[in-house]
Amino acid sequence: MFLNVTKRRNPKLIQAGVTLHQSGEIPPNTYVIDLDLLKENVEALARTASEHDFQLYFMSKQLGRLPIIGQFIAEYGIKKAVAVEFDEAKTLADGGVAIGNVGHLVQPGKNQWPEVLSWNPEVVTLFSYDRACQLSLAAEKTGKVQDVILKVYRPTDMIYPGQEGGFLLSELADEVERLKNLKGISVVGVTTFPNFQLAADKSKMEPTPNFETLLLAKKVLEDHGIEVKQVNGPSATSCETIPFLAEQGVTHGEPGHALTGTTPLHAYYDLAEKPAIAYVTEVSHEDEDHYYVIGGGYYGRSNLTGCLVGHDENTILDQYVPAIEPSPEAIDYYGAIEKPEGFSITAGDTAVFSFRTQVFVTRAHVALVKGIQSGKPELVHFERKW
Repeated sequence: MFLNVTKRRNPKLIQAGVTLHQSGEIPPNTYVIDLDLLKENVEALARTASEHDFQLYFMSKQLGRLPIIGQFIAEYGIKKAVAVEFDEAKTLADGGVAIGNVGHLVQPGKNQWPEVLSWNPEVVTLFSYDRACQLSLAAEKTGKVQDVILKVYRPTDMIYPGQEGGFLLSELADEVERLKNLKGISVVGVTTFPNFQLAADKSKMEPTPNFETLLLAKKVLEDHGIEVKQVNGPSATSCETIPFLAEQGVTHGEPGHALTGTTPLHAYYDLAEKPAIAYVTEVSHEDEDHYYVIGGGYYGRSNLTGCLVGHDENTILDQYVPAIEPSPEAIDYYGAIEKPEGFSITAGDTAVFSFRTQVFVTRAHVALVKGIQSGKPELVHFERKW
């Protein structure tokens, strides 16, 4: 999905992937993250947010939710993380990363609220009155009042499978009155997901029906006497979408793919953020129809189209091979690629992909590399999956 734009806007990342793999510094099945461009992207996002009086929490799951990445992002301008589940929040918090928002996609378990509170999150996202009662009780026991935002939805909203839940907009007024009686929490805002989708003509990111739900929910809270401090509108938060969000009254966003220049729109337009991640693996073997590369890092919605294959950074940019999208029903022990025309492939050659990913749900390793843009790649940190 992003191979062409990566080849054009960050060819040195592809070349560094070959050099690091062929030298043995990184193994097959490794995501390489270009720290030079990650830094530039974070700074661009932070600058754009500041210009529009807009607040950001960074999303780390796409990058493997590593504390060292969180610390790096915080250093260059986005200070707090959003964690979609307890385990991610714990990993980041234990690594010294400040938590801005936790609970948006996965609610913490009933016995996990005390530890959540120990991280001093800026807000906790709640889906239901029952979870609100659990959090409130835990907060009261520690003498705290925790700020919370409510995930809201309408039946007509766009909801990804596995992400259902929240407060129905039609019931929100009554629920707010009940929530006001809980002494350990304070309702300060609303959120939904996703708020953007790629337009059918691929020309822009456009609001989903959820976005209208978000703004309607804000009004419900205000009508019931709540000072709305946070209107959180995640999905595809980038330098491209921040101005629109701010104009509409949204206060917070949660860049994830924008950190690496890989939102859907980045595949079609040269936006402020540049591609900063590539998947590097190795040719394993062949049969009559295909070559096969070592797997482990594929993702079900990756939209991959092909890869660049070779063992020399000076020639790999010209050695494209179409790839076959892995079956979601199968474990990705290998990835299949077509047999090339005009050049040969040998077992042990490097295969470099650039597609949409969620590193945290793969079994791939992560390599953080600096100096790529100066032509002197240096492995800063290598995170093994096991």
